[in-house]
Amino acid sequence: MNSRKRLAIVAIATSALLISTTPAFAKDVVLNGSGATFASPLIDACKVEYAASKGNTVNYAGGGSGKGRTDFTNNLVDFAASDAPFVGISEPANTIYAPIFAAPIAVMYNLPTVKESIYLTPKTVALIFSGEISNWNDSRIAKDNERTIKTPIFGTKKVPVKTTSVDKKTKKKTTKTTYKTVPDVDSSGKPVIASYDTKTVNIDLPNQAITVWYRTDNSGTTENFAKFLNKTAKTEWPKKENQSFIVSQPNSGLPFNFQGGSGSAAQSAGVKSKVGSIAYSEVSYAIDNKFGIALIQNAAGEFVEPTAAGTTTFLGGGTINDNGTVDPDFVKKIPGAYPLGTASYGLAYDTSKPGKYKNEVMQKAVAEWFTYALEVCPAKFPEKGFSLITGPLAAKAKSQIAKIK
Repeated sequence: MNSRKRLAIVAIATSALLISTTPAFAKDVVLNGSGATFASPLIDACKVEYAASKGNTVNYAGGGSGKGRTDFTNNLVDFAASDAPFVGISEPANTIYAPIFAAPIAVMYNLPTVKESIYLTPKTVALIFSGEISNWNDSRIAKDNERTIKTPIFGTKKVPVKTTSVDKKTKKKTTKTTYKTVPDVDSSGKPVIASYDTKTVNIDLPNQAITVWYRTDNSGTTENFAKFLNKTAKTEWPKKENQSFIVSQPNSGLPFNFQGGSGSAAQSAGVKSKVGSIAYSEVSYAIDNKFGIALIQNAAGEFVEPTAAGTTTFLGGGTINDNGTVDPDFVKKIPGAYPLGTASYGLAYDTSKPGKYKNEVMQKAVAEWFTYALEVCPAKFPEKGFSLITGPLAAKAKSQIAKIK
């Protein structure tokens, strides 16, 4: 069989009630993890529900993909999360990558006087984050926002989702059903484009200096963001991706208007602190802070919002590698694709290979937590912007998880 399979659709589930393959769960286990802040919004929201439903506790410190990989290599955590494979240090020989998270990276900004979302081409994004463009009234940003725009509108539906809570005194569990809005999908799991919005825009951008906020830690989000720029705007961003923003950006040194923050939360705080700021981050940080969020032009010429549906559509054009990692296709013309969508991985130990790993109880608990994060969490918290993975990528994730036990 070909070692690289076509990536099938990563989709929001039509209903959380369809999830029926979750195995019996180990009880009363405390799992410690670290890594990608990209995954933190979903983990932080879902670990409480997981504890109420299954009896296990998940502690997740974040710290960035690089820290997660280092902690995992040094056997300091029970699992890790990373937005990219190991770079710079040797991974344990029995490492498995389980693709259990998928979400968009947003280009977010702090411009209170601009009341509508702005539009950016990959070339303009590259020029801003390289420092070539340093003011919001630059003619190249103006050109992006004075044109006819074509934007896909995805269909949605409401689905029932069950949530469990536990009374701290009586320990009694209560389950309630709420209805949440998720993207509509076809029979293959592909998000349905209900229509297109075509309009002519003429957005006035202020005479305001740009402050670029980047990640100072070793970050898989940085690596994926830089990969997008190198693949879609190679002239403006000739360097290949790297987990370090300073290494991947095209200049020999950072321009005067650049500021750094360690982790997505610190980066977002920086954007909030200064009008005119811009950054790249997981979309929930932009939503939670009420930042402006740019629509990014894809290879098909459409301007697309950073949503679960757009991410699903984009990743559907990529490939799955044998080790569970995903290679997206940045140049393929995929209608509806959000070109900054990315998959993120759970790291664990493969007991079928020589190497260090946790005891049987801990291994089983990690496998069960990964299964819950894969199959349940995105459907319970669609507002966090993560896609529920299905199809061959889900099958690959499950086969990787099976190696943990």
